[in-house]
Amino acid sequence: MSLSLKKQFEVRLTGCTTTLCGQDYEHNGRRQLVPCPEGEITGPDFHGYIMPAGIDHQLVRSDGVAEINASYGFQLDDGRTLYIHVEGIRTVPKEYAETVKAGGAVDPKLFYYVTTPKFEVYDESLKWMTEKIFVCDGTRLPDAVLLTYYTVEQVNDHPALG
Repeated sequence: MSLSLKKQFEVRLTGCTTTLCGQDYEHNGRRQLVPCPEGEITGPDFHGYIMPAGIDHQLVRSDGVAEINASYGFQLDDGRTLYIHVEGIRTVPKEYAETVKAGGAVDPKLFYYVTTPKFEVYDESLKWMTEKIFVCDGTRLPDAVLLTYYTVEQVNDHPALG
């Protein structure tokens, strides 16, 4: 068997601001909340906008790795809605960890930013999102977060299958 990725849709989040919730109590790291009030979702056959209250809960560990736990609702232009919950990590090379923790700019190409999404859909036409495994590649820019969602595609070509 072999696996490949197939691009399905993109999300662009803007207007995100970071609020510090707590820092380094008992070596937990830094908890920050990142509400994302503006966002757009674009797929091959749909388009829409983020609903109010989309938020990213991040725990930035002392090694600079950010544990991502985010939830967003989207209203599509045709009235359909969907909910996306992601979990994953965002890292940079160790020499940039302090810069990131201090809120400084780092070249987006240096980040490893990958999450695994799960979907709740409320229309039969979106059910396909619940029937495959997805991964999401994130790009952190100074004024936006770009998220590209892919399905993991499987080809049943293992030699044991004959």
